[in-house]
Parts: sequence; structure tokens; C-alpha cells
Amino acid sequence: MNYAVKNYTMEREFPLRKETIWKLLSDNNRLNLYIGLFPVAFSEAKKEGNGVFFREGRAKIANTVPLHWREYPFQWEENRAYSVERRYIGGPLHYYLWGVELFEAKDGSPNKTGVRIKASFKARNALGAAAIPLIGLQSMKNSMKYLEEYLASGADDPFNAPQKSSSHKVQLDELERLETALRKRPVKEEYVALLHDYLIEKSSQDVAHIEPALLANLWHADLDEVLRLLLYATKEGMLNLSWNLICPNCRISKSEQNSLSDITEQFHCDLCGINYDANFDQYVELQFSVHPSVRKAYAEVYCVGGPMITPHVKMQKIVGMGETVLLNIPESLESLRVRVVQANDQVRFETGEMQKGRDSLVYSDGGWSFASIGNPSEVEITNSSSNDIVIVLEQDSWNAEKVTAAKVTAMQEFHDLFSSEVLSPGKKIGIDRVTILFTDLKGSTSLYETVGDAAAYGQVRRHFEFLTQHIAKNSGSVVKTIGDAVMAVFHLPEDGLKAALEIQQNLAAFNDGTNEDIVLKIGLYSGPAIAVNSNDRLDYFGRTVNIAARIEGQAEGGDIVFSSDYMEQANLRKLLDADGMQLEAFTANLKGIEGSVELMRLKTAAPAIKTVG
Repeated sequence: MNYAVKNYTMEREFPLRKETIWKLLSDNNRLNLYIGLFPVAFSEAKKEGNGVFFREGRAKIANTVPLHWREYPFQWEENRAYSVERRYIGGPLHYYLWGVELFEAKDGSPNKTGVRIKASFKARNALGAAAIPLIGLQSMKNSMKYLEEYLASGADDPFNAPQKSSSHKVQLDELERLETALRKRPVKEEYVALLHDYLIEKSSQDVAHIEPALLANLWHADLDEVLRLLLYATKEGMLNLSWNLICPNCRISKSEQNSLSDITEQFHCDLCGINYDANFDQYVELQFSVHPSVRKAYAEVYCVGGPMITPHVKMQKIVGMGETVLLNIPESLESLRVRVVQANDQVRFETGEMQKGRDSLVYSDGGWSFASIGNPSEVEITNSSSNDIVIVLEQDSWNAEKVTAAKVTAMQEFHDLFSSEVLSPGKKIGIDRVTILFTDLKGSTSLYETVGDAAAYGQVRRHFEFLTQHIAKNSGSVVKTIGDAVMAVFHLPEDGLKAALEIQQNLAAFNDGTNEDIVLKIGLYSGPAIAVNSNDRLDYFGRTVNIAARIEGQAEGGDIVFSSDYMEQANLRKLLDADGMQLEAFTANLKGIEGSVELMRLKTAAPAIKTVG
């Protein structure tokens, strides 16, 4: 029997801004869980003939009726609409199309939004025809109910939207025992209480994938403080940590490893069809999960391609062979590009003020007609290639709030708590930008001659503790000591400069308190490096490290020497414009480095200290 297509539409207004409703309804993994859909197992991306790629999905209705389908890419325009199509392979349904549209409220208020949910179903047999109103239509009603319950809850963030009731069991005695130990660590008491509530109240998905930046936003807390809490909680056995390899194009996790030693130098993205080199700055992300001794939690998958999985993508469209589509470019967006998914051919938008008007792009088997375009308000795209394609309009810049391996491995707490977390011997992972700080004692040779080996060694050890304190305070870590010198690493150059300033400004007080007369030379440099395993410790090598060491050699004592390009960076310039800073520009030839280097010498207004030797 050939069943007719059933079309359904539901429409309502809600006293919510469209951005809020978009976050609620386009987070399909969370939405599908709430409205009672079933968890799904998806294959890797596949492609047949000239069509677009798809994933095969499998699930069971009520754990009994099997479903098997092809799910094609979501299509969406952020804050306006999305849709997804499933074509079933056998079973009770033939196909299913789901869509959400947001539109302006009748009174024009920006604090109200119209919501239209549309669905089309075609049954393959009598079971499918019976299931459509029971499951499909009910899903639409439950989606509207989701918004109603969000409003009734008074939640101030879509992440706090009502969740499906769960029968999960928390081992409260074990949780409280671990919290007692955690409170003895240098963490904030209020954060321990917030983590307690989070682990008890949140859904299985939320506690199985804990993102530090998300928690910091949710708690209105400092990210570094939250990250320290999670690291100490992991050390106490309350949480586990894992490393996710993130594709630089689709920015979706492609592999999850429990240890840095398991990370490979290259990984593959099935969606983009390309191998990538692992990179600590962007492609290796740290996440946490609740420890099974506290609560068993599983991150079941309900959706694999919805808009909120890739929030940097502002539009995604399927463009058939010979088809032309028009993109309306949002005025508020910057650093944009159009990309063909899987082929990865790109067109970049020029920076600057948007120009009203339309540009045209043609995509052929040889790629795009232009490598870049201006900054128009509209772009007409024609697909003249021999395949259907999926295009995305996306922001090229990365989310700075993600906690990457480059950030966390630069923290002293990570080195202290997880000293065994290193790369496998022989592996090397690139870092696009890291800040290296070198310090050295001025006159250390005469120090040993003057006070003797034992006393000098004691002074050196105490000064190591002093340096570590200020390095750790500014989100850095000591990589190693070399004689009486220290090499430290920072994720951000401003953190390195802050640490250097605090060290020199507090050195006189340290000398007074310990009855010592040490003088420090400090050098800073930022640039790319590689992370490696060196004697079972995470170490850093490359030209940036060499230059930082040579720059420290240009210091005279009581000063900080760094590259002149620091003066061009706004975050650093604010620090250098403070009162009492004495800056001197000079040029130096650094051993082993070709050409001369433009440097700056900084002396602070710290109290005078005596020189040694």
C-alpha cells in the first residue's frame, strides 16, 4: 500500500528573544532527549554517486522496533531556521523531514518570537502510519512544551533548560568523602559546592562531558579558577579527564583519549575527508567526566549534525548540481569564509565594513571562481560542478574559551598533579604560539665563591620556590631548571609578562625576607614550538625556545628583555604603559640566530637591590 505524505505544522509565540529560542531548539542532542526520542548510533560519513554525503543511523523505538536510515546534512541559517531529512532503509517509515522556523512577533517586540515547527512523514506500512501521530506528532508538541517549561522554570541560560527526569544514582557518601579531601586543596569553597550540585542535578550527558569554559560561564566564575578546581577534583578521584582531537574545519571531536601518551601526531576526519596534524593550540581539547565511583553516566547520542554542534557555522546549505542559492550575510559577523564541506575549498571575506550589494561566486570541479571576495551583504552561489555540494558560511576564528592542551599543560598545577601525563617517547605535537620565559641569576659564580656551595645551593633552591610561586600565579609552569636558571612556559604572552613583572617587583622584598642579595635576569619570547617527552616530562623545543634563551642573555640584571613586537599587542601594551616602567629599545645579534633582532629592555620602579659579586 502506498501511504500518503502527512504534513503537520504547529505555530506559537513565546516571550523570549529569538537567540534564546534558537539555542534551545537547535541543540538537537539535548532537545531530542527531552522530547522522548531514542538514542542513535551513527556511522561515519558516506557518499554515493553525485549526491551529498550522509550518515547511516540505527535506533530502536521503545527498544523493540528497529529503525535504519540515511540522515542527510542539516540545513540552517542561525537564529532563523533549520531542517533535516531522514530517508529510511526498510522499517515502518519511508522518510521524515523536520524543520523549525523563527519569525518576528506580531507586535514587533524583540523580546517575543514566533516559532513554527513543520514535519512531513511518509509511512511504509501500517505500523508506520500508526506511529506517526503517536511519536512524530507528539515530538512536535513536546518541543513546544520544552519552551513552555523553560519559561516556567525561570532559568537564565538555555543550558539550564528543564531536563528529562532521570533515575540516576549518586553515591553521596563517596562524593562527600572526596569533597572533604578537595576542600583541603587550594580551591574556592563556593566552587566545590557548585560542583557538588552539578554532579548531582545535571543530566547524564552533562556530567559525562564537562567543559571547563561552559562551567565558568554557568557559574559566572574565572576560567582558570574553575580549571584548577577540576584538576584537583580529578586528582582526588571525583572526576576523570580526557583529551579530544578536534577537526580544524568542522571543529567536532574525532577521537577521545584518556592520556596524552595516547594522542597520535595525525588524525582523520571522516566528514572532511582529510588527515590533520595534532596541534596543542586548537586541535587538542581537555574535557572532564564524573568518576564512576561517584555516578555512572553515559553520553548517549541523539543527534550528530545539529547547528549547536558547530556554533561557528552560521549557515549550512545543500546546493544541487546547477542550482543557485543566495546567502544573506549577517552584518555583525567578522572573519568569515564560505567552505565546501569535504572538498574544503574556501573563499575568504575581506575584513572591514560591510558593503551593501551582491557578489557572485561559482563553484566548479576546479574549485571556486575567486579565492576571496569583499564584504558584501549578499552572495549568490552557483554550483556548476558535477556533484551536489554542502556549503557553509562560518567564522574562521576559533573559540578562545575552549581549554586546549596548550593552555592546561602550561599550568603549574597540571605539572604538579599529573607529572606522568606526557606524550609517548618520540612523539612531537606542534603549538602555534607559546610564551617562553628564561631567568638566570646574575653573578652566580661569585655567589658560590662567596658563601660556599651549601649556602649558595640553599639560596638557589629558595629562589626557585619564589619564581615558581609567581609563575604559577600567572597561569604558567616551570618546565625545568638548568643549573641556577629556570625555563617556564605560558599559554598567553600577557601572563608571561605579568609573571616577569611581579618577579622583579617583588625580588627586593624576597631578598629582605631571606637576607639574600640575588639579582635576576629575565628574557621573554613568544612564537611556535613543539611539545615533546623529555625524560618523562613535558618539554618544549624549537626556534622560539632558543631565541628566548638568547634574549635572556641580553639582560643585565634587575630587568626584563623581550621582543619589540610586544609593544604592538594591546594586552601587553596596557602592562607596559603603567607608571614606573622604564623602557629602552635596542638591537642585538643573538648567537645562532640570523640577522639582528629588535628588543626592548624594561626596568621597573621596584626598590633598589644590591648586586652580587
